[in-house]
Amino acid sequence: MERKGDSLARLDFGTLPTDRTIVRGFRRGLRLATPPGKLRGPDKYRVLEHRRRQAQIRARRALGI
Repeated sequence: MERKGDSLARLDFGTLPTDRTIVRGFRRGLRLATPPGKLRGPDKYRVLEHRRRQAQIRARRALGI
């Protein structure tokens, strides 16, 4: 199979950020993604309580209680 010189995909990354948009090595407006499994925010304890109750229900069903 021959490889053609012209690619079908074109990548456009726009312009490079200026010094004003970089703050401490990070671009403004960008946030790091939270790792999976980490709970944050005001609903953290509500989610944990729901998971605990669901685990209890599954355990009771498994034991046949």
